[in-house]
Amino acid sequence: MATEWTKWDVVGLLDFYVQNLRILSRRFENSVLPEEMFCLPEEWSVEDHGHHSLYNFDLAGIKASGYPKVFYKPESAVFATPQTFVEFVAGSLKNSVEGAFLAQRWRILPAETIALDPRYVAFRTAHDWVALHAVILAEDNAFGSEDVLDLSERIDPFQVELPYDDPDEPAGLIAGNPLTLADCGFRNRWDPNYAAPAWHEVNDHIDAIHYFHYCGTFLRQQLRGWPHTGSEDHDPRLLRLELLKPKGFADYVATRLMEGQGATVIDAWRNRPPEQVERDPRFIAHKCAFDHDMILRMARPTEWKRPRAEALEIVKDIGFEAFELLFGEKIEDEGEPN
Repeated sequence: MATEWTKWDVVGLLDFYVQNLRILSRRFENSVLPEEMFCLPEEWSVEDHGHHSLYNFDLAGIKASGYPKVFYKPESAVFATPQTFVEFVAGSLKNSVEGAFLAQRWRILPAETIALDPRYVAFRTAHDWVALHAVILAEDNAFGSEDVLDLSERIDPFQVELPYDDPDEPAGLIAGNPLTLADCGFRNRWDPNYAAPAWHEVNDHIDAIHYFHYCGTFLRQQLRGWPHTGSEDHDPRLLRLELLKPKGFADYVATRLMEGQGATVIDAWRNRPPEQVERDPRFIAHKCAFDHDMILRMARPTEWKRPRAEALEIVKDIGFEAFELLFGEKIEDEGEPN
């Protein structure tokens, strides 16, 4: 399916994203040693390092994806794995005093342990967002004229001199999560065709992944507003603090997005095999944004405080065990949730 988006349009958005990430990340990058940034998962704390430390890993993921040259050779586009991240860690530590020893310790970690490390999740979600664009633009060009990318006059956002940094007023058009701006912000509008059960039935591929990616950036608001009003069905992804899985995504589309579209379409999503959903570009797009925010919520489960009356209403719906899984809190006899 042809798209109105060009490679240059995507590069322009990602260049803007990179520059804003550099503005944010420089507040952290000079405050720690490489050994502190890459200490093992059980020793590294989001509480200690904060959001700014993860912006460095967003930037690393974009670089590791081969951006922007990957748009010249989309066949080289691959999605990140824990091994990809380990090689990045090893390369970053090669000049540090304890680098070789620490890199070896990373290499023997189980892949499932690395997969839950916030630094890897930040790296993966940025890396895969670039790779996904490269793959889709290449596929769409097979149906139309070849999209030629001319970078001869492009200014490399990794090299451009940044404006003066004021910690109280970030330079650039930064409004919360820079991912929101990177996929067109509030210009995204829902089109039922974006959720056609089969990917090849979607008319606007880039617009569709941008919409699902954009929705994934609202995880914080979704958590604070849970359970949703006006519907008896709770968002299945939020019953547990965990990274996005194919079944949760399929249920989300069927429950949240396909209301009123007819039982046939809803059932088609509910019955999609997980391995098919996992390869769907819309799932990858949504997972990039969703996981990036969720990993911080998983690390800070006690952040979600609610008035006692509201908390008790939620407990009635989901029970104490699920409540603690979701909010990391308990209800006392008196006062606020502790």
